[in-house]
Amino acid sequence: MHQELGETASARPPLATMITKRILLVHEDRLLGNMFRERLENGGFSVESARSGDAALRAIAERPPDLVVLDSVTPSPDPAEFIATLREADSTRDLPVFLLPTSRVQLAEAAQTAGATKILARTANPMAELIDAVESTFGLERTATLSKGLPFRPDQSWISMGLESAPETVTALRRSLHGISRDASDTAALRDLFQRIHGLTEQMAMLGQRPLFQFTSALEALVFDLMRLPTQINPSTLRTLGQSLDFLSILLQEPQRSRAKDCSSAYVLIVDDEDGARKIIMAAMRLVNLKSMAADAPSSGLAALGNQPFDLIFLDVGLPEMSGFDLCTKTRELPLHEKTPIVFVTGMSTFQNRVQSSLSGGNDFVGKPFNVAELGLKALLWVFKGQLGLG
Repeated sequence: MHQELGETASARPPLATMITKRILLVHEDRLLGNMFRERLENGGFSVESARSGDAALRAIAERPPDLVVLDSVTPSPDPAEFIATLREADSTRDLPVFLLPTSRVQLAEAAQTAGATKILARTANPMAELIDAVESTFGLERTATLSKGLPFRPDQSWISMGLESAPETVTALRRSLHGISRDASDTAALRDLFQRIHGLTEQMAMLGQRPLFQFTSALEALVFDLMRLPTQINPSTLRTLGQSLDFLSILLQEPQRSRAKDCSSAYVLIVDDEDGARKIIMAAMRLVNLKSMAADAPSSGLAALGNQPFDLIFLDVGLPEMSGFDLCTKTRELPLHEKTPIVFVTGMSTFQNRVQSSLSGGNDFVGKPFNVAELGLKALLWVFKGQLGLG
């Protein structure tokens, strides 16, 4: 049975094969909260819902549940503080708390340190993983074990609701970004930006929208970095965020959404004479699950470009032998790379350099010093654009 806090739950007899267990589901996103609630109720459990840590703590004080299922991003207090509060009280010290899957390892680690009972992994079937973990904790017959290896297939109604509500989320993301652009110290706007992109990312993961999940997950990673280190909010990161929201609104539409494919097999070439820069960019590619190779000079870069196709090229501007602009011009003369997206990496951000990057055949630029999450997001942005012919 489902009971929204503050409402009276309708009576429902427990299943004959088990004693009904009460679960408190703490999730800020309504769509995801309803999906998890429905699956838990179908498993025979009684479910109450809360959309914030404070609401959950009040519900627990009134009537402790048998288990808490918690999203990794919930407001006031955050999950780690929420769990720590439970562990301080004798009555809830041993209350099982499960953390739902998250793309942010730091959030999972914080929850585990605070005393989370179980951190659920992101798998092909998160619903089956959750039910199996709950049944195991309660010592019940594990009915979901066989389903764990099978992909989760959400109802079409859930997919439709998620995709129909996504444009409204993008509009809200734009408002938050506008607030941050006006005032980088606006922590409320930054937190709202992260909260919303996290919810959208988890929706796309649950709804099986793999390309959208790949892109929003990278977007979430950058916003998470900026929330932890606001000093990295600069014209380059703000520009990348704006570009990404513009592209996200396109990616959500048909036919682009249906045409977009998993880009994990995409191959990126990096041409930079600085060893440290090459390593950082390659690390950023691994962060978003893209393959890459690096060249330390234009001659070796051109040799690689002449031998095989790449889905994206990063070019440093200040290279030996020739400038990155000249290398870009030569790259455009190669049949394999007439239209391959090219992104310049440079510390020079003058208007003249922006014009030169475009005139030489480049698509975009990203500034130094690097933000690894920004590089990863920028790469996915252009790999997807290249895939869809939107360069």
